[in-house]
Parts: sequence; structure tokens; C-alpha cells
Amino acid sequence: MTKIIYTILFTLSIVIINPWGNSRGEIWTQPKCFALAIIVIFNLYLLWKNWETLQIPKSWFTAKLLWEIFLFIGLISTILSPFPLRSLFGQDQMGDGLLYWLLITTFTLSNTLILRRYPQLLLAQLYGFLIGGIILAFSIFPQLIDWRIDYTATTGQLLRNNILVSTIFQNHQPIGFYSHRGHAAFMLAAIGIMAFASRQLRWVSLKTTVAIIIPITIALLFANTRMALFAVIVGILYLCGRKYYQQLIPIVLVFLLVIGFTSTTRQISGLSFIKQITSDRIYLWQLGTRGISKRPLFGWGFNGFGIAYPDLLSKNNTPKVVRLGNVSYDIVAKNGKLRTLPLPTYKAHNLILDTILSVGILGMLSYLALWGYYIFILFRSSNQKMLVVAIAYLVFTFTWFECAQFTHIAWWSLSVQFRSVTKAR
Repeated sequence: MTKIIYTILFTLSIVIINPWGNSRGEIWTQPKCFALAIIVIFNLYLLWKNWETLQIPKSWFTAKLLWEIFLFIGLISTILSPFPLRSLFGQDQMGDGLLYWLLITTFTLSNTLILRRYPQLLLAQLYGFLIGGIILAFSIFPQLIDWRIDYTATTGQLLRNNILVSTIFQNHQPIGFYSHRGHAAFMLAAIGIMAFASRQLRWVSLKTTVAIIIPITIALLFANTRMALFAVIVGILYLCGRKYYQQLIPIVLVFLLVIGFTSTTRQISGLSFIKQITSDRIYLWQLGTRGISKRPLFGWGFNGFGIAYPDLLSKNNTPKVVRLGNVSYDIVAKNGKLRTLPLPTYKAHNLILDTILSVGILGMLSYLALWGYYIFILFRSSNQKMLVVAIAYLVFTFTWFECAQFTHIAWWSLSVQFRSVTKAR
């Protein structure tokens, strides 16, 4: 029964939405956070139930200390933030506030102990992700036929010619069960290479692996997200290495052709080649660098780019921001009247820049220490191939960002540190 519960919960962490929500956060982000919170509660219950027989390794205490340092710096950043509540709860769609990182901390630490105490639960959790990935893949196919399908209560209803009532733009489709095709594409990429790694570890059979990878690959190719495809290429190269490089050439070429085709069909007038292939991320990176120079040590608080954005537009004058919303903000103009301006993005679209903007250089150093330590521990274990999911995450977030809709899958992969599991044929 416990295995079934874990499988269901991990599946829900991929596919659950609230069709009746009034915002992107209520529809796509909060339900997935809720599923993750239930997993954490279940983890803590099982650990409490068997606490006396639980053997905790020294590596867990080291990881716990690193998490505490990161959260402490995040707390300081939140207190010092121009908008502490935004830093605490995060932006509606991104959901990456201090409370979310407390949830991720508890999830990662508790799941490490759960899989150490109950290694048989690994496959239950893994199957949950794999089932969720298959459901996600098949949810994308109807959206390729009709972009107005978003699986919400208002599906098919238009706000404008190219915008759904749920605020999803036509060029954001196919989204599956996420608020953007990029988010869905990463989950497909992560679960696809997770299935590949699981086969190499003999956790799933060959037939099961093929049945999972085929629909996921097709959906991923149609998801039209270059960095997710590139993450798959890096992941496959990591798993196969030089041993099978000749067999990998056709696969890599197909993915590169799709990436190239996607780049040529996404032209933005007036931009250079470099800006074209990065969808003008360079401009966001320049703004992010400016924000770091203004608050280098502790940053602007979680969702730092969104908080700093009004200041970043002006090199000299600091605007008086009286309200920071999810898609707009209000400032006091020179004539004393309120002026509402758009907030076009909440992220600098680069993991390092976004982290420094949120928690400063000190927070970034502690975050790097966390990643480095978990990678070191997992690399030394017999399950090091599962590190591929975290690697794909780092590759993806070079031009994307962390989000409460999908970040947990990377930290799950880093929690798989034990030695044994039942093999599949």
C-alpha cells in the first residue's frame, strides 16, 4: 500500500493541476507544490514511525548543515528585500519563495533518509515519475491539433485572438500540464533520460523503457524548446560516453537538426545572430548583472529579478515602487500620480544570475556548495547514473530558470544515494 501511495503522489507531482484556478500559480504551480508537501508529510511520518531504528550517515548531517546555511542567508535576503512578502511566498507562477525552498530542503533531506531506510520504495517513486511523464507526453498531442486546449475549466475560451482565458499565449503551446511549453519540455527531457538511466541501472525492463521513451521523445520534439533538447543530448552523452559514440551520432544529429530548425523559425527582427539563438536572453543577463551590482551580498530576495526589475530599467533614478504585482507594478510618477507598468518577466533566465539576484553572492556560494556536495556524494554511489537528471537540469537552466513546477525532480535525483535496489531483467 505504501508503494502505491508513493507512486500516485509522485505521478501527481508531474500532472496535477487545478482547472478552476484564477491564475497561473493557482492552476499549475500550487497543486504541484501541494503534492510535494503531501510527499514530505508522508516521508516525515514514516521516519518518525521508525526513528529509533534509523541510521543516519554523516553525509546527511553535512547536507543538512549546508541547507541550513543556504536558508539562513535566504532569510536575511528576505528580511532585507524591498518586498519581503514576495521573497517569502515567491511570484505566483514561479512559486520560488523562501517557503518553497524550505519545502525543497525538507523533501530532499527526508527522501534521502527514506530511500536509505526503505530502498524498496525507490522504484515506487521512480514509477510515479515515469507514469507522470507518459501522461504528460500524451496530454501534449491534442494541443498540437488545437492550441486552445489547456485542460482548465475555461479550455477553448479566448481572451484575445492569440490568448486563452487562462492567459496562455498561442506560442506558449503545447504546455501539457504546465504554464509554458518550456516547463513541460524540461519535464519530458528529464523523465526521458531518467528512464534511459534506469534501464542502464537495470531498474526497469527494456520493453518498459522503449514504451516510455517513444511517446516522450515525440512529444519533446514537438514541444519546440531548444534547451530541453540540448539537455537530452548532454544527458545521453553522459550516460553512454565514448563507448557508444558512433551509435549516438544519428540521434545527436536529429536533435541538432530540430534545434536548428527551431532557431530559424523563431526570428526576432533587428537582433544579431547570438541574440537570435538565445531569444535575446543577453539583454536580460545585462539587466541581471546591473541588479547584482546594486545589491551584491544578499541580493533582492527570492524572485530577485522580478523585484529588481523596476530599478534595473533606470541606471540613474530609483523609481518609487508602491506595488509589485505578478504581471505589473505601480510607481509614483514625477507628477505625483500612480503609473502602472508591465512586468514582462520574473527571471534573468540563467541559474547563476537568478540565484545571485535572489540571495546574493553569499547565497550563491552556499548554493554551489550544496550542489557540489550532493553531486560528489551521488557520483561516489552505485547509482551515479541518476546524476544525469541533475546534469540536465543545470544545462537547461543555463538559459532558463528554477520554478516550483519542476525543480523538485532535480533534487529527487540527488537524493538517490543508497546502494541497492531490486534489478529488472
